[in-house]
Amino acid sequence: MDTFLRILSSITDVLRAADLLPDFSSARGIFCAIAWIATLLTLGSMVLSFFMDFGGDADVDVPSDTPDGATGAVSVRAIIGFLLGLGWGGYIAVQMGCGVLPSIIAGLALGLLLFFIIAGLMRLIYGLKSDGSLNYAELEGATGTVYVTIPPHGEPGGQVQVSHPSRLVTMAAVQFGDSPLPSQTRIVVVQASTTCLTVRPLTPTNS
Repeated sequence: MDTFLRILSSITDVLRAADLLPDFSSARGIFCAIAWIATLLTLGSMVLSFFMDFGGDADVDVPSDTPDGATGAVSVRAIIGFLLGLGWGGYIAVQMGCGVLPSIIAGLALGLLLFFIIAGLMRLIYGLKSDGSLNYAELEGATGTVYVTIPPHGEPGGQVQVSHPSRLVTMAAVQFGDSPLPSQTRIVVVQASTTCLTVRPLTPTNS
C-alpha cells in the first residue's frame, strides 16, 4: 500500500508541475478533467476492442437508425472523440491565454471535428465489410445471433451477426414480432438485402 501511495503521489506531483492536474475550481481545471476522462475512456475502448478481436463479448448495446449497421461502437467512439477534442482543445486554448468563451468555442470546434472524423472512418470500415463480393441471397435461411437489440414491428436500430460461408457478417436487421429480440437471441434470416436483414427468432417465442 505504501508503494502504491508513493507512486500515486509521484504521479500527482508530475501532473501538478505540468499544470495537468484536473480540478473544478477553474475553467482550466474543468477542461483538464474532461480531457483526462475522455483519454481514459479512449484507452478503455482500445482495451475492449483488443479483447473483442480475440473473441470476447464486450460491445455496447447502443441502438441507432443508421442503415449500414454501423451502430453501438460507432456512436460511443464518436462521442468519446468529441469529449477528447472538447477537453484538450479547451485546455490548450486556456493555456494559450484565451478567455473562457473562446476556449469553449475552440473545444467544441475540435470536439465536433473529431466526432465527424471518427464517425466517418467507422462508417467507412463498416462499409468495407459489405462489399460487392458478398452474395446476400446466400444469407436467407442462415442462422445467427442478435448483436444489438432488435425493436418490434419492423422498427430500425437492430443488428445481427450471421455466419456466411466466407465470413461472419454483421448487419442491420429488423423483425416484425410484437416483442423486441434482445442481444444473444438466436435468429434465422427470412429476407436479405444489401443494407438490411429481416429475421425471426430461431425458436418461436410466446408473446
